[in-house]
Amino acid sequence: MTIAGVYLSPEGVVLGADSTSSVSSSQGFHFFNHNQKLFEIGEDGTLALLTWGMGGLTSISYRTLLATFSDELEKFNVKTVEEVMQKWIAKFWPLYSGDQSVLRLNELESKSAFGQSPNTYGSRTEDEDKEFDALQKNLPVGFCIAGYLPDNRTPEAHHVLFEPNKPQPVHQTMPQHNLQWFGIPNFFSRLLFGTDDQMLNLIEGSGKWNGTRSELQALALSNAIVPNGTLPIRDAVDYVHTCIYCTIKAIKFSGIPQVCGGPIEIAVITTDRNFRWVRHKTWDAAIKDGGL
Repeated sequence: MTIAGVYLSPEGVVLGADSTSSVSSSQGFHFFNHNQKLFEIGEDGTLALLTWGMGGLTSISYRTLLATFSDELEKFNVKTVEEVMQKWIAKFWPLYSGDQSVLRLNELESKSAFGQSPNTYGSRTEDEDKEFDALQKNLPVGFCIAGYLPDNRTPEAHHVLFEPNKPQPVHQTMPQHNLQWFGIPNFFSRLLFGTDDQMLNLIEGSGKWNGTRSELQALALSNAIVPNGTLPIRDAVDYVHTCIYCTIKAIKFSGIPQVCGGPIEIAVITTDRNFRWVRHKTWDAAIKDGGL
């Protein structure tokens, strides 16, 4: 799982993410804390890619896939960041829909659930049912591509979510003066807004709230602790880092698995400069972690 964020303003874009990745096995999840989820597109460029959810395809890593994509972009006459996202979707979709894990999910979905009457293709075993549930949770993967193109120095951000057994997705455009979060944003949502979707669902389901959902949201958000106006880019860096840091610490001291953690990586792309790392793991980060 991931906590990843993007802040978009007329001055530029700030992207950040934690570094934890999880590996599923018959004994549960195992976590590694030095994965990379934020990438520069090309070298000395003006675009970045942020990812969350499924950590990689079976046959190829995101790092390698993005490197080949960067090579291909030099041949395309793209004019906008939106076109870059459309090219990424066109490249990623056939690889994703044909991935071994996605095909396995399709195979399991064609069967009836464990304990139900078999359909034409039979029913799943108890172990297959557990495998099916795990795949459903772990296979969605999202990407955000942000930055600008040199011919048009207007920062943009577009995000997309790939899910198994659904058609090729359409990207969404992020509005200016906005902070967008992906992965598990409910911890800092409680900090900044006083609530999250899970809590609102509980209030609605209690039977003690007689208003509409939108009225409940408006009431809950009326005292939100959010920036008043557009943040200067360096304060936006602080804002993104703070929300990721608070999420990691909240999970650390909660009873749930440590699905977010490790070094926080932050990058910035301003309209007058190319991609720059604010915080980036060194190659010996995993060696130094916990060392004397």
